[in-house]
Amino acid sequence: MRGFVFLLAAASVGLASCAHRGSPTSGAQCDNRAVVVAFYTEALVEPERHPRAAFERYMAPDFIEHKPDIPGGTREATASFLEGVIAAVPQARWEIVRTIAEGDLVFLHVRFTPAEGAPAYALADVFRVQDCRIVEHWDVVAGPVEGAVNPHSRF
Repeated sequence: MRGFVFLLAAASVGLASCAHRGSPTSGAQCDNRAVVVAFYTEALVEPERHPRAAFERYMAPDFIEHKPDIPGGTREATASFLEGVIAAVPQARWEIVRTIAEGDLVFLHVRFTPAEGAPAYALADVFRVQDCRIVEHWDVVAGPVEGAVNPHSRF
Protein backbone atom coordinates (compact mmCIF):
# COMPACT_ATOMS: atom_id res chain seq x y z
CA MET A 1 0.00 0.00 0.00
CA ARG A 2 1.20 3.48 -0.66
CA GLY A 3 1.06 6.42 1.66
CA PHE A 4 2.53 5.08 4.90
CA VAL A 5 3.87 7.81 7.15
CA PHE A 6 4.49 7.30 10.83
CA LEU A 7 3.73 10.28 13.03
CA LEU A 8 4.03 10.94 16.69
CA ALA A 9 1.35 13.19 18.11
CA ALA A 10 3.92 15.79 19.13
CA ALA A 11 5.18 16.09 15.57
CA SER A 12 1.74 16.52 14.05
CA VAL A 13 1.36 20.19 14.97
CA GLY A 14 3.58 21.56 12.19
CA LEU A 15 1.27 20.61 9.35
CA ALA A 16 1.35 21.97 5.85
CA SER A 17 -1.15 23.21 3.32
CA CYS A 18 -4.77 23.66 4.32
CA ALA A 19 -4.46 22.04 7.74
CA HIS A 20 -3.10 25.02 9.62
CA ARG A 21 -5.06 26.72 12.39
CA GLY A 22 -6.89 28.89 9.90
CA SER A 23 -9.51 27.78 7.42
CA PRO A 24 -9.07 24.18 6.26
CA THR A 25 -9.81 25.31 2.74
CA SER A 26 -6.88 27.75 2.60
CA GLY A 27 -4.04 27.03 0.24
CA ALA A 28 -3.87 25.85 -3.32
CA GLN A 29 -4.26 22.13 -2.67
CA CYS A 30 -5.64 20.08 0.19
CA ASP A 31 -3.55 17.51 2.06
CA ASN A 32 -6.19 15.10 3.41
CA ARG A 33 -3.79 13.51 5.90
CA ALA A 34 -2.83 16.92 7.27
CA VAL A 35 -6.49 17.94 7.66
CA VAL A 36 -7.32 14.79 9.65
CA VAL A 37 -4.21 14.92 11.84
CA ALA A 38 -4.77 18.62 12.56
CA PHE A 39 -8.39 17.90 13.52
CA TYR A 40 -7.45 14.98 15.78
CA THR A 41 -4.61 16.91 17.39
CA GLU A 42 -6.79 19.92 18.22
CA ALA A 43 -9.75 17.83 19.37
CA LEU A 44 -7.98 15.08 21.35
CA VAL A 45 -4.17 15.05 21.40
CA GLU A 46 -3.25 18.50 22.69
CA PRO A 47 -3.30 18.91 26.49
CA GLU A 48 -5.99 21.58 26.13
CA ARG A 49 -8.50 19.71 24.01
CA HIS A 50 -11.01 21.66 21.92
CA PRO A 51 -13.29 19.13 20.20
CA ARG A 52 -16.10 21.56 19.40
CA ALA A 53 -13.76 24.14 17.85
CA ALA A 54 -12.03 21.37 15.89
CA PHE A 55 -15.38 20.12 14.61
CA GLU A 56 -16.34 23.60 13.47
CA ARG A 57 -12.98 24.12 11.78
CA TYR A 58 -12.51 20.74 10.04
CA MET A 59 -15.89 18.98 9.70
CA ALA A 60 -18.38 19.60 6.92
CA PRO A 61 -21.77 20.81 8.19
CA ASP A 62 -23.38 17.62 6.86
CA PHE A 63 -20.70 15.36 8.44
CA ILE A 64 -21.80 11.73 8.91
CA GLU A 65 -20.73 9.72 11.98
CA HIS A 66 -20.95 5.92 11.82
CA LYS A 67 -20.22 5.18 15.51
CA PRO A 68 -23.33 3.27 16.63
CA ASP A 69 -23.64 4.89 20.07
CA ILE A 70 -23.87 8.48 18.80
CA PRO A 71 -27.53 9.49 18.39
CA GLY A 72 -28.32 10.72 14.90
CA GLY A 73 -24.70 10.44 13.72
CA THR A 74 -24.42 14.21 13.21
CA ARG A 75 -21.55 16.64 13.62
CA GLU A 76 -23.20 18.19 16.70
CA ALA A 77 -23.91 14.82 18.34
CA THR A 78 -20.34 13.64 17.73
CA ALA A 79 -18.79 16.82 19.16
CA SER A 80 -21.03 16.49 22.24
CA PHE A 81 -20.07 12.82 22.61
CA LEU A 82 -16.35 13.67 22.59
CA GLU A 83 -16.87 16.48 25.09
CA GLY A 84 -18.60 13.93 27.33
CA VAL A 85 -15.72 11.47 27.02
CA ILE A 86 -13.21 14.20 27.91
CA ALA A 87 -15.32 15.26 30.92
CA ALA A 88 -15.65 11.65 32.12
CA VAL A 89 -11.94 10.81 31.74
CA PRO A 90 -10.08 14.14 31.90
CA GLN A 91 -6.66 12.49 32.29
CA ALA A 92 -7.10 10.43 29.12
CA ARG A 93 -4.45 10.53 26.39
CA TRP A 94 -4.83 9.96 22.68
CA GLU A 95 -1.61 9.29 20.77
CA ILE A 96 -1.48 8.93 17.00
CA VAL A 97 0.79 5.96 16.33
CA ARG A 98 0.58 5.84 12.53
CA THR A 99 -1.43 7.17 9.62
CA ILE A 100 -2.30 5.91 6.17
CA ALA A 101 -3.81 8.09 3.46
CA GLU A 102 -5.09 7.05 0.07
CA GLY A 103 -7.36 9.16 -2.06
CA ASP A 104 -10.11 10.68 0.06
CA LEU A 105 -9.59 8.26 2.99
CA VAL A 106 -7.30 8.74 5.98
CA PHE A 107 -6.73 6.03 8.59
CA LEU A 108 -5.35 6.72 12.08
CA HIS A 109 -4.03 4.00 14.38
CA VAL A 110 -4.31 5.49 17.87
CA ARG A 111 -3.32 4.49 21.39
CA PHE A 112 -5.99 5.63 23.87
CA THR A 113 -5.08 5.53 27.56
CA PRO A 114 -8.05 6.50 29.77
CA ALA A 115 -5.92 7.33 32.84
CA GLU A 116 -2.31 7.34 34.00
CA GLY A 117 -1.14 3.74 34.35
CA ALA A 118 -4.33 2.29 32.82
CA PRO A 119 -4.06 -0.28 30.03
CA ALA A 120 -4.36 1.17 26.55
CA TYR A 121 -7.12 0.73 23.99
CA ALA A 122 -6.31 0.39 20.30
CA LEU A 123 -8.36 2.67 18.05
CA ALA A 124 -8.70 2.60 14.30
CA ASP A 125 -10.27 5.81 13.02
CA VAL A 126 -11.13 6.16 9.34
CA PHE A 127 -12.05 9.56 7.91
CA ARG A 128 -13.29 10.56 4.46
CA VAL A 129 -12.25 14.03 3.32
CA GLN A 130 -13.87 16.09 0.57
CA ASP A 131 -12.88 19.63 -0.40
CA CYS A 132 -10.57 19.91 2.65
CA ARG A 133 -13.38 19.06 5.06
CA ILE A 134 -13.95 15.81 6.93
CA VAL A 135 -17.28 14.46 5.71
CA GLU A 136 -17.45 11.00 7.26
CA HIS A 137 -15.97 8.93 10.12
CA TRP A 138 -15.87 5.25 11.12
CA ASP A 139 -14.04 3.68 14.04
CA VAL A 140 -13.10 0.35 15.55
CA VAL A 141 -12.24 0.21 19.26
CA ALA A 142 -10.35 -2.72 20.81
CA GLY A 143 -10.16 -2.81 24.59
CA PRO A 144 -7.14 -3.74 26.67
CA VAL A 145 -5.95 -7.33 26.33
CA GLU A 146 -5.42 -9.52 29.37
CA GLY A 147 -3.28 -12.61 29.09
CA ALA A 148 -2.06 -11.98 25.55
CA VAL A 149 -0.09 -14.89 24.15
CA ASN A 150 1.35 -12.90 21.25
CA PRO A 151 4.57 -11.10 22.24
CA HIS A 152 3.96 -8.34 19.65
CA SER A 153 2.12 -5.21 20.78
CA ARG A 154 -0.89 -3.85 18.90
CA PHE A 155 1.08 -0.63 18.57
